[in-house]
Amino acid sequence: MLSILPISVPQAQGVEAEIPIWEKIDWTPEIEQQIYKDWGKYYSRRRRENIAMHYYDKALQLSNDDYMTLYHRSQSKRKTAKTLGALEDSLEAKRILRLKSVVNAPINLEVCDALYELNQFEKAKAELHNNKRVFTGNKTKAFEDRLIVVDENIKDACGDGLSPFILENERMMSHVKDLLNEKFKVDNRPLWKILKEQNKCDILSIPECKEELLSPLEIARRKRAFDICYQVYIDKSWIDILFLKNLKNNPSLLLDQCKMSKDFLGTMVAKQYEVVKKFLKIIQARSPMYYVRYKKYSNKDRLLKFREALLNRIQYQTRRNMISVLQTITRLRYQKNLTRLSNYIEEVMGDYTVLKTNRIMPWKIEFINDVYNTLGLALSEQYVVPKNFRIGEKNPVLQLLHYNPHKVKEINTFVFGDRSTHQDQESVDPTIIKSKRLISRLEKRIVFSKYSIEKAYLLHQIACIHLQSNHYDECCFVARKALQEAELCNSNIWSFLSIIITVKSNASLNKTEGISDALKRALLVAEKLQSPQIIEFVETCISGNDRFSCVRGIDSRRESKAHTRKSLN
Repeated sequence: MLSILPISVPQAQGVEAEIPIWEKIDWTPEIEQQIYKDWGKYYSRRRRENIAMHYYDKALQLSNDDYMTLYHRSQSKRKTAKTLGALEDSLEAKRILRLKSVVNAPINLEVCDALYELNQFEKAKAELHNNKRVFTGNKTKAFEDRLIVVDENIKDACGDGLSPFILENERMMSHVKDLLNEKFKVDNRPLWKILKEQNKCDILSIPECKEELLSPLEIARRKRAFDICYQVYIDKSWIDILFLKNLKNNPSLLLDQCKMSKDFLGTMVAKQYEVVKKFLKIIQARSPMYYVRYKKYSNKDRLLKFREALLNRIQYQTRRNMISVLQTITRLRYQKNLTRLSNYIEEVMGDYTVLKTNRIMPWKIEFINDVYNTLGLALSEQYVVPKNFRIGEKNPVLQLLHYNPHKVKEINTFVFGDRSTHQDQESVDPTIIKSKRLISRLEKRIVFSKYSIEKAYLLHQIACIHLQSNHYDECCFVARKALQEAELCNSNIWSFLSIIITVKSNASLNKTEGISDALKRALLVAEKLQSPQIIEFVETCISGNDRFSCVRGIDSRRESKAHTRKSLN
């Protein structure tokens, strides 16, 4: 018995590609359309909807009035959450049947299903009632079943759970309504007229898109709302959806080295995630979140009791965490481990405390003051006059501050053929990249910080990063801003630390006049602190700076005289 193998025409010496034998046969349009339609059904059953859509489109190219192909393509589109396209196909199939004075129950049912999945429950209900009158017998059973489901969904969305939700969120709903009205409002006027009414620059042809800055608390709220939504409607599969969302920006999947697959994989993952989001919206419209919450806690007193117990539990746990944090900070201060102390405070205040509201943490301002004052004291305790201190040839202020300025790196010369000299050093040096990231993080925290003592700390840290990067002008500018914030909150310790940063910057450049002015101001703040150790330290710095400036003046005069003698000779 001979085995049936696929027959193909051999390639004709590079003139044309190999073509399957069935495409060489002169099929009639009717047979060819039926072949495409059967292939579309086959791939749709295999859940390969993209290929199925391709063959449905080819079948419709041969015959535009084939209502069954439109019906099957509508079903295929609904499987991939293209519900609007599915509704258009089913309505087109219904229109073709109406022209032929024929009614078809499955096609009319497809129209109702598409309306239902578009969350247009009122239109779906009206369509189902109309079809109940048109058909008789067993054909009405499917419409009656759908009608029961639609009625229950409308009851869930507009039932007893809606009233408490509106009462709780009445102000927010009015605000959202105004935003939606502005969003859907179409303004056909020229752009320059619109910008002129908004008191903006009216000569821009392309409007500037401002980046939306979200506070850390708002980011955490949205993340929590995302998790809750998927946990309620998808149960344990929400972890898979979170994994799919993270895949969109996963560098391990979207490798830059893979030129061909990177764009394809990125498009595919984004498309599949959008499909899941659309299906979730369909589920959410059928059973809204407020109805799920109402069914879970139908007793209002029980709900309030549960909320109060949850709030107390979170408050107690937060209080225990804060006590532990303060104990750790105090222990690190006495150990004089300033690097670890600074990193720990940045982690606690930047990632944990910032996410706590005043309702969860009523003592938030007191805790912030304790943390930053403890850090300020730890930083100020390092400024001590060492025993047997003597002024040498180097700058005595730098010796007292225990600060060794970094030498400016030499500029690399361009070498033809050496790729390392072609690159910008700022974009390659890991220390510079790390400094920029830290500055960006601290600047974002400044935007959403409410308290001056916190702003003083953040600006002080930015000034320290600029100082380590040898950006002395930026360091002095930010230190002045930190001093202003410290004066607003009457924090003498942070005022002193901000002035010390300015002293370090001027001492790195050997600007004796700038050092003298800054130290005089530091002495006034040190007297307010009433700390003999700090007062002694500042006075020693002043005397050392005066003596160093005199030595530098004598040396400069000697050099000028020697230069004059050489010129005369």
